[in-house]
Amino acid sequence: MARRRILFFFLALALLANACGSQDTEDLAATDTVAPTSLVETRPTLVEENAPDWVGEPVNLHDLKAGDCFNQYSWATEDRQIELSTKVPCQAPHQFEIYKLVQHPARNGAPWPGDEEMVAFAISQCYESLEGFVGLIYELSELELDYLTPNRSNFEHEIAQFRGVHCYLYLDQGGELIGSSRGSQR
Repeated sequence: MARRRILFFFLALALLANACGSQDTEDLAATDTVAPTSLVETRPTLVEENAPDWVGEPVNLHDLKAGDCFNQYSWATEDRQIELSTKVPCQAPHQFEIYKLVQHPARNGAPWPGDEEMVAFAISQCYESLEGFVGLIYELSELELDYLTPNRSNFEHEIAQFRGVHCYLYLDQGGELIGSSRGSQR
């Protein structure tokens, strides 16, 4: 009985190996002519939300300067994600504060340096200037830093040539700041 099982096992294994390896080029050619599956674009359904009561004046973030404070709001309506940034006085509660605006050093007419170069430039500039603004090194600060960089279109535009990097700070837990963080040693 044990011999029979072993023999059956090896026979099944041989048949399986033969079936896996027997597909020839005729079979491959036949499968290549099958019509491809059509691709259907699907988007996630967004949960409908009411627009929040925002504070401040709607603004393009690229128009802000060092020392400006802003809030960001986001909501979904009619399967679209809406985002709004508003400029608010720094004395009032706010989410973010721009502490440095620096221009990328590329000469006028220079091509887009690429995403990696822009991010590396932004991180180095924002990290190095945080201590001078807050009064503490980043690692000891309760504040987080982030940056806004131009995209390729803005960077290479013949007239606009926006090359500014905005460094901004915020509280990690999403709380609100009140007053400027300049010299706060937070």
